Amino acid sequence: MAETPEPKPAMTDPQELLLAYLDHNQEVILRKLDGLSEVELRRSRLPSGWTPLGLLKHLACTERFWIRFVFAGEDVDFSWPGTAEQEWQVAPDETAAGTAAFFLAEREHCRQVAAAGSRDRLAARQIGQEPCRARPSLAWVLFHLLESFARHAGHLDVVRELADGTTGK
Repeated sequence: MAETPEPKPAMTDPQELLLAYLDHNQEVILRKLDGLSEVELRRSRLPSGWTPLGLLKHLACTERFWIRFVFAGEDVDFSWPGTAEQEWQVAPDETAAGTAAFFLAEREHCRQVAAAGSRDRLAARQIGQEPCRARPSLAWVLFHLLESFARHAGHLDVVRELADGTTGK
């Protein structure tokens, strides 16, 4: 498995660097899934029961929630997947290609929202519980997504090694 190069070390603009690392982690996640059989994409190797394809669906749902619902204030239909647990579950009729397309569509929407405003712009909706309830900045939302993507890419490292012995960054 070829490694995915990080953004160029000479980059200095924080927003450009943040978006480049989000894209980098997207590529890492998709690369780690590439080459897994349909069985392995749907197989859980961990006691918690999540699958690689379920993780990809979760990441798409996470980005949809933070970018579309919280930040942009869109009235996104959350009847699907329904609950936080269901976003990890992949139905037999949900294909790997369809789940990847959903993930890529949410990534593209994130890029568009991020390009349209400054990092200090505040979200349309508040998060958190009182008395700490607040509208997060675009910078906060993007860093939150970056942290989530990087953490889950590490989870896929372990699952991929258990599936077929493939290792790498």
